Amino acid sequence: MRICMKPTLKTPTFPCVMVAGMILVVTAGGCGDPTLLNPAFVNATQGTLFPVAPTPENGLVLIRGVNTTTESVSFLVTIERSTVVSDDVGGGASAYSETTELFTTPGAQSNEAGALFECTPSNPIARIGLGENLNRPATEPGLFVGGANDIIQGFGVPPNINPLSQEQNDFQCGDTIIFRALESNNAPGGFKVEAFVIPFETQGETVRDTFGVASDFLGERPSER
Repeated sequence: MRICMKPTLKTPTFPCVMVAGMILVVTAGGCGDPTLLNPAFVNATQGTLFPVAPTPENGLVLIRGVNTTTESVSFLVTIERSTVVSDDVGGGASAYSETTELFTTPGAQSNEAGALFECTPSNPIARIGLGENLNRPATEPGLFVGGANDIIQGFGVPPNINPLSQEQNDFQCGDTIIFRALESNNAPGGFKVEAFVIPFETQGETVRDTFGVASDFLGERPSER
């Protein structure tokens, strides 16, 4: 069993400690029906209003970029898929990747962006990371800092974290992956990234079926390929 908000490369403890502390407060207060409270507060403390992880039955993985800096930050999120190739000579596997830019700015309403990716058994995701080339995390820009939008990108900063691997059980289909950007004087470029995973096993029953609706929508949309 994987643990809630498991850091993949570092081990800061405050996410689980903070959430656990708030759950105790809410439980002790006997809040009753969670739908009567502020949705953001309820979900941060109980996770029962709308889901925080897609779960495997929806065939999706959610990737969130969280900006805790004082600058605008674009996260270059790349997913890599492995495809089995067969021909007259033999067979093998080839990898292809998709890169999505998540633009964020400082502020409570704009410092986070996310994207959903399909991860069905017929179209699995093998690795997830930052930067267009997942094999070069120390040199490939994974963040663009100080840009104005998705056209003016700012200066590039390498993420300096290895990509997450499904084979190594860093994540599974149905999980939520969080890349958090922080300012750090000791990091190259003055910024660093921490990665976390919210395992799908921690997602209980919810009032809203957010990811089910998203899965239905994406399943009916014509393919762009």
